[in-house]
Amino acid sequence: MGVRDCKKIIIVGNCGSGKTTFATRLAELLDLPLIHLDAEYWQPGWGETPREQWIEKVKKLAAGDEWILDGNYGSTLKERFQAADCVIFMDISLPTCYMNLVRRRIKYHTKPRPDMPEDCPEFLRYDELRRTWYYPKAERNRVLSYMTRFPREEMHTFYTLKAANKWLDKLEEKKKTDKENSK
Repeated sequence: MGVRDCKKIIIVGNCGSGKTTFATRLAELLDLPLIHLDAEYWQPGWGETPREQWIEKVKKLAAGDEWILDGNYGSTLKERFQAADCVIFMDISLPTCYMNLVRRRIKYHTKPRPDMPEDCPEFLRYDELRRTWYYPKAERNRVLSYMTRFPREEMHTFYTLKAANKWLDKLEEKKKTDKENSK
């Protein structure tokens, strides 16, 4: 089995680690539906989905036949790990994550990102900065624990964006080669 055979892929990592960019490109390469958990979680005006409602929503999403789920949300991490046949962990350095958050803030200044609901304009939120800071000390260990508890044949950890992009480039090249060989 290779990643191209996977139908249920989760992409996890710190805020600003490149999850959404990676997920978007991977979804195009594998022709899988992409579900941005941020778009599912946030209500208009940055309203949060109540915890129990959120857990049920993610369970329903994970029950689908094919998907790429992009996002963190520790309250539903276990369910996503259990449902996935592939795990991609963007274990990117804290300075890179913060730089990406600043770049994203500049790019989408007061506008919603493509992976967000329309009424959620981009700005640097204190809770996001705080979560990013504590991720390596708290959430990272939970992800590593779930990677051990729920091993999958396809598990990939990327420590740099360059390595993640190189992996996607190889996948794209393989797809092109396969397409040419099938003619």
